Amino acid sequence: MKRPFPILLLFLISVLTATAQEHRCYTDDIYRKAVAADPSIANVRQQLEAFTAGFVQQLEARPDSRLRRNSGGPATYIIPVVFHIIHRYGPENISDAQVLDCVRLLNEDFRKLNADTTQIVPSLISVAADCEIEFRLATIDPNGNCTNGIDRIYSNLTYLANDDAKLNPWPSNKYLNIWSVHSLENAGAAAYAYYPGTAPPGADGILSRYDYVGSIGSSTSSHRHTMTHEVGHCLNLAHVWGSTNSPGVACGDDNVSDTPETEGWTRCNLSASVCNPPLIENVQNMMEYSYCSCMFTLGQRNRMFAALNSAAGGRNQLVSPGNLIATGTQTATAPTCAPIADFYSLKQSVCAGRTVFFTDQTWNGHPTSWNWSFPGGTPITSVDSNPVVVYNTPGVYDVTLTVSNSAGSDVITRTSFINVNTASGMQTPVVIAFDSPADFPGSGGWVNDVDADGITWARFTSAGANGTNTCIKMDNYRSPAGSVDEYISPPFDISNMTGVKFRFYVANAQRNTTSADLLRILTSTNCGETWTPTSYNRSGALLATAGIVSSNFTPSNASQWRLDTINLNGLVPRTNVRLKFQNISDRGNNTFLDEFEVIGNSTNVDEVEDVTLGFGLYPNPSQGTTTVQFQLKSPGMIGLSVHDITGRQVLRSEGRLYAPDNYELPLTISGNGIYLVRLTVDGREHIRRLVVAE
Repeated sequence: MKRPFPILLLFLISVLTATAQEHRCYTDDIYRKAVAADPSIANVRQQLEAFTAGFVQQLEARPDSRLRRNSGGPATYIIPVVFHIIHRYGPENISDAQVLDCVRLLNEDFRKLNADTTQIVPSLISVAADCEIEFRLATIDPNGNCTNGIDRIYSNLTYLANDDAKLNPWPSNKYLNIWSVHSLENAGAAAYAYYPGTAPPGADGILSRYDYVGSIGSSTSSHRHTMTHEVGHCLNLAHVWGSTNSPGVACGDDNVSDTPETEGWTRCNLSASVCNPPLIENVQNMMEYSYCSCMFTLGQRNRMFAALNSAAGGRNQLVSPGNLIATGTQTATAPTCAPIADFYSLKQSVCAGRTVFFTDQTWNGHPTSWNWSFPGGTPITSVDSNPVVVYNTPGVYDVTLTVSNSAGSDVITRTSFINVNTASGMQTPVVIAFDSPADFPGSGGWVNDVDADGITWARFTSAGANGTNTCIKMDNYRSPAGSVDEYISPPFDISNMTGVKFRFYVANAQRNTTSADLLRILTSTNCGETWTPTSYNRSGALLATAGIVSSNFTPSNASQWRLDTINLNGLVPRTNVRLKFQNISDRGNNTFLDEFEVIGNSTNVDEVEDVTLGFGLYPNPSQGTTTVQFQLKSPGMIGLSVHDITGRQVLRSEGRLYAPDNYELPLTISGNGIYLVRLTVDGREHIRRLVVAE
């Protein structure tokens, strides 16, 4: 089967990196937001509290009753789990081993098998609980297919994630959904969860940063109890100081009888006794922020039992015997599943003759064989898991991977995956005005619809700068917020230039005062293998040229266009300079670009007035006929040529020797547009821009 592959997002996301002391749980904040959106949620939680009080009272009165089922034996409750890894093939695409480590730690923490229980303060040892809850990765997905309980999804929503990033939720009354992402919208948070019955549709479960999953790989030992804390919220445990995200402010209670009243702690003060001295507070509780958490209490265990026997959020269905069979978690033995083919390469754009390294990213089942196809590459096929391929010929090439194991096979073909480019660029100065379909994306240029949503940069024929009717457009009005789209220009040769600048016209409107569509420009000198940001990084009101327009924006007059300039002089003497126009949509309004122009000076090109030569064009603009004027003070070999803005030659006269004199040569050009008139005097080029408007 074929699947589209959006090119790897290369822009940098600035995210706060949390240290151990910076970890915050966003659960109480997200609960208040949910109640604000749907006040009936508060009633659901009140009903759950009433049920919990009655259930716990019965359990405490009859501690050996069947309410606890197999006390002292196998886990009383087994919870099926699925991890959704939302990624862009970066470090957030955590390994299966890191997920398994996280599940191991959950089971240790909830069965009081974690090694740090030896550090529990003496006064609280008697209430430290084996919660008799076990977690198992699902082996059957909602469609009845074999799964290893790890679902991998490629999406830009991994960055600054919120509930929108909770892609492909499995039924929450059958699976505990855990989503792992690169970063959270709330930069100070490591994770958050929903209390039973309080989540919006499709959002029930846990959203966590990837570096707080387990203790290995991208995570650390200091983060090993974070997921345990969040599962506690899913099973109706509050923070020990109460339902706030503000520890250390005021003494509070969590409705659990054996967790002493506390104001909450962000440091490990094991002798803490503030609220009811000399009673020692449970600083080591899993629902604390102390970073020396290592225990639940018997009262918390009973409260979680109540949640697992309540219909709130379908928690009672989650642990039912029938559901364990349906999710394949009735036993701890996991079957071998057929693999789902996937691969990645850090480079998808290279110069001819360069090497590309491919990495197998197959998931769901570990493959035992690999078969690759690399049209245009050397080798053209491979059976290695991570092959190395050289591409010698410019072109755009597909890549196919077939993987197999004892349970089955899968194939993935990514069309136009590798872009192999020539190392030589267009001679400059040059103008690209998108007047012809050949101008976009142009020879050696291309477009990346990064999120594969079908909305990306396109040629537009109903508006343009300087009275023209052509330009390129990014439709932010329809594009989903957060989507990334890139236009990569053809290459430019600026090896013989100095003072090089890139000029272009831009038009944009904000949809409202808060919309902030972003336009960035990056440069590459190695055929797009790597990119360097320029100083051009504009969004919102700084990008807008037409103020606020609530309707679908199209520039209607010259005042709605702005001429912007960036300096490329630091890239001299490169022969292969590309510019990437990267648009990050905020679902604001449309952005238009027109009349790209690379200008500068060099030893063989004079694009400023040479007073001794007197080279000029008149009239300019013209209606198709103009006069080329120049003066020679000594004999010279003269050549004349005219090129359109794509560099295509439209007129040329053979060079011949001219005597010293003043000259006026007639020049006729058919077709509206912008042209470059090149006068060559003894090998030195002099260029003037001519506008033709018939």
